[in-house]
Amino acid sequence: MIIKRIKARNFKTYLDLDLDLSVQIDRPIILIGGANGGGKTTLFEAIYGALYGLHIISAKHFNELLNAGAIGREDKKIVLELYFSGMVINEEQQYVLTRTYLLNPSGNPVESVKLNLNGTIFQYGTATPPAQRAVQEAEVSKIIKANLPQELSRYFLFDAMEAGTLLKEDQLNRVIKENIENVMGFNKYMAMAKSAENLYRVYTAQRLQVENEKQEYLGLVEERNKLVKELDENNLVLQDALQYSVANKELYDGLKGGLNQEATIKSKIDQITGQILAIEKKEDSYLDTTEAFVKDIEINVCLPKLIETIKSEIILIVRERHQKEQQDNTNIGPDKIMAISEAILRYLKDKKLLVNDVTLSELVDYVISFANTSDSSDVYSFLEHSEVSALEALLNQRPVNNFPAIYQQQVELNLSLAQIPGMQAQIEQMKGQTNSRDYTLLKVYEANEANIIKFEIRKNEITAEIGKVDKRLHQFDIQTNQEPDPRYEALGKLNSFFLDVANKLLKVKKQQIELKMKQDLNINLAAYRDVIERVELSENLANLTFKIFHTSGNEVYLNQLNTASKQVVVQVLLKALHEYGDYDPPVMIDTVMGVLDEESRLTVLENYFPSLSDQTILLSSDSEIRKGKDYERIEPFVSKTYTLIRDREKQLTTISQGYFGSALKN
Repeated sequence: MIIKRIKARNFKTYLDLDLDLSVQIDRPIILIGGANGGGKTTLFEAIYGALYGLHIISAKHFNELLNAGAIGREDKKIVLELYFSGMVINEEQQYVLTRTYLLNPSGNPVESVKLNLNGTIFQYGTATPPAQRAVQEAEVSKIIKANLPQELSRYFLFDAMEAGTLLKEDQLNRVIKENIENVMGFNKYMAMAKSAENLYRVYTAQRLQVENEKQEYLGLVEERNKLVKELDENNLVLQDALQYSVANKELYDGLKGGLNQEATIKSKIDQITGQILAIEKKEDSYLDTTEAFVKDIEINVCLPKLIETIKSEIILIVRERHQKEQQDNTNIGPDKIMAISEAILRYLKDKKLLVNDVTLSELVDYVISFANTSDSSDVYSFLEHSEVSALEALLNQRPVNNFPAIYQQQVELNLSLAQIPGMQAQIEQMKGQTNSRDYTLLKVYEANEANIIKFEIRKNEITAEIGKVDKRLHQFDIQTNQEPDPRYEALGKLNSFFLDVANKLLKVKKQQIELKMKQDLNINLAAYRDVIERVELSENLANLTFKIFHTSGNEVYLNQLNTASKQVVVQVLLKALHEYGDYDPPVMIDTVMGVLDEESRLTVLENYFPSLSDQTILLSSDSEIRKGKDYERIEPFVSKTYTLIRDREKQLTTISQGYFGSALKN
């Protein structure tokens, strides 16, 4: 199979793509360069989608796939068209496969398919009558499967960055098993062996003499056939589930990342909303504080100013009143005065110091009147004690003027309030970003992954049940006194014959694959160059294993290899299977260098890509296949070079000749 041309209309970043991918016999490589986000992966998806169809699940999904630059200027229609050739009975056939997608009047996505085989048209769509569609769809599927079955496409159309994941034990064994049984054509022998076994069991039932044994045997045969049928149906839906998982993994990862991004955006919206609420709460607090300040402005502002003005006078009044109170505290009461006056008068009489007679009452009145005369000097005597205490309290008052703090609060609040419109606009912008994707596929994909586990478990259960039935079937003895039946004897040998043929073919193919892989690994696997002694594939189709051995005799364990080495091992395996399989598809590799180190890059460029396939399409950035360092090494094997250019304003990708400005030399 050779891809001749790919056309895409209104598909994702491509408004109108028309790319010639034909190759020369001695120059099998098509090199397509582009910056990250430039459209390399989308080109990969266009070719894959043209072959196997786009699984569009909703109108929103359709609009996501529609080129943004086409909205309002082009019909809302996606068209993928693939020109390719393939060999049928040693004769080359030319194919044109066209898939068209649009929304019907109900807003649901619909598909129409047209395949032109050398002028013979096969066509079907959503409106095609079911019977006619089944026939046409079967023909188209048969032609595609004859060139490259979808279940094997991911081994020839793949992302090198993810190649290492194929080395997980379960996936690697499935890769080998699928290629050996399908790509290499062993499945037909397995099918014939199964058919021979079923016929043999029917004839065995017919040859049983005892009726109850016959019925029991037939019951076991019927039970086994039901189990086998259930196993086949289970394997079929399991295969569909696995294909769906592979086909939608990238979309699922993208949507999952988008969902995580939306959670971050919603968290940011909540954060900004909280900031707005905090500003509004601060505004309410400011209004309450201002109202309280205005209400008590006389106490907080006017009174402190008045106190400051008359402070010295108040201090004088308080001091004078304190002194007068102290004097009052030292004055002697009337009774005491009388006693003292009586003692003084007696003393004066005893000493004969009196010139005139003086009575006690006259002396007491004189002393008291003298004390009252001295009080007349207190100018603040009119003040009551409570009034003096009030003046003293004014001196001790420590009023707080909240105006400076309120003013600073106002300045900060004005700045915060000015930010609210911008915050609200930011919230609206982020809300718009959270409403652009349809996450229906996430639940569908996760449900499909759960089904894969369920189908795997059921597969093991059915296989175990078949084993139990087989043991019971083997307990029946065939009567030996019957006449010889050549058909029966032949049927008894056919099952083992077909299995033996398959095993012998496997052994031949196995040896070729092992030898080819050993040679390529000794060249391409930088960490073990020239020290691989042998590669071993098991001979048992039911339990395939894959091992590498060092010249020292020890096994080189796959899970111990670094990521770059794993990528090389997988690519070498796929090359060997490609070379010795029954199919000859093109190989298309995105992110061609994956995680390869410098030494491995050089080896892959010189020894791997040039001989990989009759047509190898490489999608690379300028940091993977570098000009002046890598490009010149593979240029002699390149038929065409292109560069994808992203126009951000028009939201589309255009194609230019050459690899990042370097024209291909003849």
